[in-house]
Amino acid sequence: MATVPRLSNSRKTCDSAPIPPLAELLKRAGFHVRHRRADCIHCESSSRLTVSFTDEVAFCHRCKWTRNIRTLAREFGLPLAPITRESLHRREREAEFNEWLNTCLTIITNLWRELTLQAEVAKQILAFWPDEELAWDVLADFYHSQANFEGAIEFLTFQKLPCYLDQPMTREKLFHLFEEADVA
Repeated sequence: MATVPRLSNSRKTCDSAPIPPLAELLKRAGFHVRHRRADCIHCESSSRLTVSFTDEVAFCHRCKWTRNIRTLAREFGLPLAPITRESLHRREREAEFNEWLNTCLTIITNLWRELTLQAEVAKQILAFWPDEELAWDVLADFYHSQANFEGAIEFLTFQKLPCYLDQPMTREKLFHLFEEADVA
């Protein structure tokens, strides 16, 4: 099993510098990083993109190696700022935001899927009975709401080139709106 290389001449101080991003720490440790995946240096045989990581944690799906950003920074001897009450509160709010965001996306995609299925059934009905008004109403509802659903999904998934939005929404902007609204 490979060991994590240490940075030379590193010293711990009370003045903590910001911790580098997790991708940078993984590169320093010898991982070959590509986007949000990396090759694991701890797996016994060849490992290709088995490590997935976020801004906070890395995990190998093959050997089950895992580290969070603070643990990995500590292994390099990087100075760490103490976890403050404010940072804990911020982390809790971000978790609440993520839960809210996932709930919104789940509700919207479920409604969109239901409406899409109804539209498909309406199309099949209209193929046999072209004068069926209820089928035409269902199809009209589908086409009239398509832009709203796609715009909402683009908004909540932070699409870079939205079709229905003038400007793309960013995670930071939406989190700020979430904080202002005090949604929880």
